[in-house]
Order: sequence, then structure tokens, then C-alpha cells
Amino acid sequence: MVDKKTTVLHIITKMAVGGAQMNTLISCREITKMGYPSAVLAGPEISPEGTFSDLSEKYGIPVFTAPHLIRKLSLYHDFWAFCEIKNLIDRNQFSIVHTHGSKAKFLGRLAAAYAKTPVKIVQTVHGWSFFDTMPPLQKAFYSLLERFGYKYADSNIVVSPHDIKKGVNWGIGKPEDYQLIRSGVEFEPFYAQRGNNLLAKNRLGIPPDCPVVGTVIRLASQKHPEAIVDVAEIVKKSFPDVKFVIVGDGPLDSYMKQYISEKKLNGNFVMLGSRKDVALILPAFDVFLLTSRSEGLPRAMLEALAVRIPVVATDVGGIAELINGLKNGFLCSHGDINCLAKGVKRLLESPGLRDKLLATVDQDLAPFSAKIMVEQLFQLYTFLVKNM
Repeated sequence: MVDKKTTVLHIITKMAVGGAQMNTLISCREITKMGYPSAVLAGPEISPEGTFSDLSEKYGIPVFTAPHLIRKLSLYHDFWAFCEIKNLIDRNQFSIVHTHGSKAKFLGRLAAAYAKTPVKIVQTVHGWSFFDTMPPLQKAFYSLLERFGYKYADSNIVVSPHDIKKGVNWGIGKPEDYQLIRSGVEFEPFYAQRGNNLLAKNRLGIPPDCPVVGTVIRLASQKHPEAIVDVAEIVKKSFPDVKFVIVGDGPLDSYMKQYISEKKLNGNFVMLGSRKDVALILPAFDVFLLTSRSEGLPRAMLEALAVRIPVVATDVGGIAELINGLKNGFLCSHGDINCLAKGVKRLLESPGLRDKLLATVDQDLAPFSAKIMVEQLFQLYTFLVKNM
């Protein structure tokens, strides 16, 4: 056992509003309470979807900044980011470095491996950085980085069994090298909003009898948001007054608004931008729609299910663990717009079907609680520091 106090540094590229960031902040807050002071190191970029800086302050989590840790690949910035991360680890002598996100995972693992004092390295895969529809050369490059950096980690966490299979298929370790720790959600605020459909619609200025299809996503290529517009074009033929509500922001925000306008669907879309009152908005949805090209295990989907909203989603990442056509909603192949639209229409047509699909939702969500996630992380950290 190490003599010094066990401390944990989480490294993530941006403190943007997102599932990985929320998981990290919850972990830092709770594991600090359990005796392992935890901090976050992030880059300086401010995302259009918003930041969790206020939440880190509320939780009392120290947040360090690496000025050169940016999302875009850059040999100059990446070299200096490596130096900044290594210097911070050396100065503070962290016991554990826990990395998240493709850029932060790679540079964080490398910097921790070359730190002056012994440090255990943990990485979490929130969905691999490469996905099937990515250009082949780009996909090969990202998978190569993952294979190179993988050997530096003492523990490799995935949020879904699907990512174990995908990693192994791409030559990144063996199945026994991975540990499954699911994304953890504090479900209570979402459970409390069940049955508030009319109240939530009223908050958004939507008529009570208007069908609503909603989503909470980052407007970026990985999430394929333009597919939502294509689905809306089909669904509108059967439900002319349908509203598609999008919560989130990102680099494709302007493109999305232009695409909606081109399809003459302005009256059917409500673009809310980034919001921190998602628990109050979700109950307005009759269906939750996900069109992603790649996912780990989407936190927003878990939150929607907690409010008892059925899901129509693409079969990517760990989504199939909870959605399979017999429970909680319908799955479609990525890019199958007709399948997605058919699933949405079936759910809008039949409230009884929605209730039937959600019959076991509470049992299905039980393994995804934040409490379980934090307990598993604490046990892992304890094991690692005992074996330094």
C-alpha cells in the first residue's frame, strides 16, 4: 500500500455538457467523499453546447486547465499538451490518472506513463473513437492510436459489452483485459417527472394533443442529426402537427437549421439549444429518437427511459442492451430512415404499445445507477493503489 494519500486525476479534453463529463463529475464528487480526493484536467475550449464549469464549482471539484489540450489533431499543440499534463502529474504526485475521450486518453496515458513518480493509469472507453461509417484512413489512424496507447493503461474500462467485442475485433487487447463499469445516472430527478407530459408540453408552448418526438444530442457528425430531419419528413405525412424537439448544440447547429428550412419543416421543429433543465423537458416527449452513427451508452437515452419514454434508435454501441423491439422501444440499422420513421409512427399511434414496451424499464435501468458506478470505481482504485 502506498504511504501517501490516494489522489485521482481525471483527464478529459473539454468540460462540455455531455455524458462522459457528467459521469466524471459525479465520480469525482462521490469518490472524494469516500476518501480519495479527485480533480479534473481539461483543455481550454468552450463548446457551443455549453460547459459544466458551474457544476464542478458547485461540487467543489478542482479543475486544472492544459492550455494546449484541444480537440483538433495538431503535433505542436499535442506535444505541449503532453508536457502540461506530465508536469501537472509530477507536481501533484497523483496516485491514479483516469482518462476519458480519444485525445485525452492517448495523451493522458502517455504522460502518466512517463511521470516521475509511480502512477496507475485507468482509461474509460465512452464508445471507441472510430466507427463504421468513418473514412477508412481516418478509422485506421484512430484505431492505431488506440492500440498504441492501450498498453500503457493498468485498467481498461468500457461502458458496454459491445465495446469489448469491438476493441478485440480491432486488435485492442483481449476480452479479459477489459472491465465493464456502466455509465451511472442519478435517476431520482427523472423518476420524479413521470406523468408530467402535459405540464412539460405547456412549458414549451406545445398544445397538449400535439405528438412530440424529441432527442437530446450534440449536433455533430457522430450523432447524425440530419437523419432526424429525414425521419420528420416521413412522419409528418401521417402526423401533420408533429413536433420534433431537439435539445443540444454543436458544430452542425447552423447546418441543421438550414436543412430543416430546405425541407420546409420549420413549423415541425423546436430547437432548444443546450439546456440544463433536461429533466423538466423530457416528459414532453412521446417518443425519444436517436440516430447516431456511433455511441458508447448514451446517457440521454437512460434519462429518457427513466421518465418512461420509449426509444427509437440506431443499433450502435451499447444501445441494444436496453432497446430490442420487445422492450423499451425499437432498433434500426444506422441510416435506415424508413425503419426509424416506422418505429416512431408505431409508438405515436399506440400509447398502449408504449406502456407494454416499458413494462420492465425499472429493472432494466437498475444496473445503470450512479451509486453502482461509483462503488465499482472506488473498488478498482483501491485495488490498483494496493498493488503499486
